[in-house]
Amino acid sequence: MSFWRTLADLLLPRHCVVCGAELDGTEQDLCNVCLCRMLPVTWESTTDNPLLRALWDRHDVEAAGSSFYYNASSDFHNVFIAIKYQGCPKLGERLARLSFPVWHARGLGENADYVIPVPLSWKRRLKRGYNQAEWIARGVADATGIPLCLDVLVRRKSNETQTHKSASQRQENTRGIFVAKRGRTNLDGKTVLLVDDIMTTGATISDSIRALRETFPTVRVQVYTLGWAGER
Repeated sequence: MSFWRTLADLLLPRHCVVCGAELDGTEQDLCNVCLCRMLPVTWESTTDNPLLRALWDRHDVEAAGSSFYYNASSDFHNVFIAIKYQGCPKLGERLARLSFPVWHARGLGENADYVIPVPLSWKRRLKRGYNQAEWIARGVADATGIPLCLDVLVRRKSNETQTHKSASQRQENTRGIFVAKRGRTNLDGKTVLLVDDIMTTGATISDSIRALRETFPTVRVQVYTLGWAGER
């Protein structure tokens, strides 16, 4: 721990986003106690699990995985709020870098050519200063060496927030908001690992897959989310 980090912590103490405990110089945003208490997803299969089954009705997805259970009534809800809204995107990157290798060892992303984050609209990116899914995808890319691809999938319009919408409203709210463009990166015949922060109904990820397949009909898709809000 550097002198300057120690001095900064003395002058401006940092606190855990979950329990509020003061962080030491080795901890960032989340204390080690809360990090150990985060509830990991217990599925073991990448080819048959609740996240994958939630997408199969709409798309052919090869494999999927998620790292942590998400519950809005849990204190750990604050982890995802901090990552998404409170200027802590590096927390998402670190959590993905720490947790994704478990899924990679099971085969998720093993043959992927690119990691693609679900994009944010330019208005929300301007307001927040970052796209949380991109930071999570960076953690995955760092952990695996799979190249990050940011020049294909774009959000062409800003939809309303999904937070308080029902499943059917989420589907309607996200329909047609993404588009995939041909450019320097050709995804035909390639395998991509699509990354987002949390999956609830799958509406956002589903429209992302639709956009990719409309432009690149032979692209193969795998999915990874840091959080899973569905059944255990």
